[in-house]
Amino acid sequence: MSVLKQTYTKLECIVVDDASIDETEHVVNQFADNRIVYIRHETNRHVSVSRNTGIAHTKGDLIGFLDDDDEWLPTKLEKQISFIKILPTNVGLIYCWMDYYDNQGQLMKEHHPTYRGDVFPYVLDRQRIGGTPTLLVRRSVIENVGGFDEELLRGNDGDFIRRVCREYEVDFVPEVLVKVHIGHGHERITRSDAQGIKNAIKGQSIKLVKFKNELNKYPKQTSNIYANIAYHYSQLRDLKNSIAFYWKAFKTYPSSTRIYINLLRSLKAQILS
Repeated sequence: MSVLKQTYTKLECIVVDDASIDETEHVVNQFADNRIVYIRHETNRHVSVSRNTGIAHTKGDLIGFLDDDDEWLPTKLEKQISFIKILPTNVGLIYCWMDYYDNQGQLMKEHHPTYRGDVFPYVLDRQRIGGTPTLLVRRSVIENVGGFDEELLRGNDGDFIRRVCREYEVDFVPEVLVKVHIGHGHERITRSDAQGIKNAIKGQSIKLVKFKNELNKYPKQTSNIYANIAYHYSQLRDLKNSIAFYWKAFKTYPSSTRIYINLLRSLKAQILS
C-alpha cells in the first residue's frame, strides 16, 4: 500500500471496502499497522458514499484520497503537507501532478496542470486541475462545502472540486506525485456503456442546477456544458435532446469551439455506428 510507504508517517489510513467480492479484508489484515482502519459496507454504495464514509472516520485536519487502482509516490504527503502549512487559509485545497500508466508500466498520458488562485471559471465546465488522488484538502473546507455528492455516479470528483473552488483558492505542488493505473481490466467510473453515458449526462446537468447563480457570468463555460450534454445524448442516439442542447449551446456562446468539436464527434459516431 503506497499510503503506508509515505515518508510522512503521522497519518491514518481509512480503508473503505464497498462490499467488494475480492479479498480486500484479507489483504488489509496482512498489514500489522495500527494506522489502518478497515470499514466495510454491507452493500455496494459507490464511490461518493465510500469517500464520505472515509471522511467521517478521519481525525486529522488534512484529508487526501486514494482509489485502489492508483498510487501515491513516497513523498506525496510530505511535500503537500509542508506546502499547505505555509499557505493562507483561503487556499482550501492543493493538488499535484499525476501520470497514467498501462498494465505494462508504460507511461500513457501526463496530467500537469498549472492552475492556481481563483480557478473556479476554469473548472466550471471541465475538470482541469488534479484528479481526486492528487488532492489534499483542509477538513474545515469539507465541513463548509460538504462532501461528495452521493447522487452522482460519475463526475463526483469534479463536482466536489468545483464546489471547493467556488469558495476557496487553490494551489499545487509542481511535481508528479501520483500514478494512475489504467488498462487493468476492471471497470472504471468513466465507463462508456449506456448507463455510463447516462451518468455522464447527469454529472453535466447537475452543474446547471448547482451553479445556476454563476452561469450568467460565464457564457462560454455554460455553452460548453450544453455541448457536452448534447454529445452524450448523441451517443445514446437521442437526436431530439442532442439537437436541443446543441441549439442551447449555440445561442449561449456561438463562438465556442467546443460546440463544433462535439458536433463533429457526434456526426462521426453516427456514421460509424
